[in-house]
Amino acid sequence: MLFNDNIVKCLMGIVVSLVKISHTLFVVWLLPVWPRLEKLYVKGPLLGKGGYGSVYAGTRKSDGMPVAIKYVSKAQAEEELDIPGQEGPLPLEVALMKQVNVAPQCPYIMQLLEWFDQPSRYIMVLERPEPCQDLIAFCQDRGGTMSEGLARQVMVQLLRALNHCSERGVLHRDVKPENLLIQTDSQHVKLFDFGCGDLLKNTAYKDFAGTLEYTPPEWFLHRQYLAGPATVWSVGITLYNLICGFLPFSTIRETIKGRVRFTKGLSPECRQLIRWCLSTKAADRPTMEQIQLHPWLL
Repeated sequence: MLFNDNIVKCLMGIVVSLVKISHTLFVVWLLPVWPRLEKLYVKGPLLGKGGYGSVYAGTRKSDGMPVAIKYVSKAQAEEELDIPGQEGPLPLEVALMKQVNVAPQCPYIMQLLEWFDQPSRYIMVLERPEPCQDLIAFCQDRGGTMSEGLARQVMVQLLRALNHCSERGVLHRDVKPENLLIQTDSQHVKLFDFGCGDLLKNTAYKDFAGTLEYTPPEWFLHRQYLAGPATVWSVGITLYNLICGFLPFSTIRETIKGRVRFTKGLSPECRQLIRWCLSTKAADRPTMEQIQLHPWLL
């Protein structure tokens, strides 16, 4: 009996030791994340919250630079990607932002400054232009719409951002006014939020990601879409929304029919460009290059 008691005590001692070692290793694993994050940045107020996580205003201690600190739940964003120059797979949004931020960087895309990994979430530190708003808030504060002149400036910058994404092999897949920041003093625009994106490919995508109201009709009809025509469709919806103050289609049936109605006062060139981008057949839509050469943008 004594022999058995000694065995039990010995085993208990081993278990306790293993627990202590595991706890120590876990704490050591976390040490590079929190102390470094808190040492480098001051977290400010909440800027926004969504299905994937939360975004806070922040400040870099070394130089007072405004930043955005984005916390993303791994339970809601499990996909990872392998990209050149990295030792292993990265969270999808981190990977795409690293890919698109490869030098030379694009001034019309928000920059990822660094990121931190945690067991249940990852943290991205992004640049935060000041003063700025997303385009929906910007329009709402100015009567709900945007003038053609300002919309033209926005579209030129958006198209340059999307061209840069293509050159880096990245598909954003969620182009909309809410994912475009505008500096209110300079009208400088930046594309952000690559959480719905993917690596660019020439073949059809057969999975949905993005915002339903900006999804092209071919997805609803055939459950697949090509990167270029789908992006052009979302550009057309975005332009319509900025200028008219609402979405052109409110149901899937309307999206498939593709009948576009405009508010009064829009120039014929603007109407023609929007209708072209919102052609119900993907093959009838312009390419990004054709949009940039359209008379309304020249």
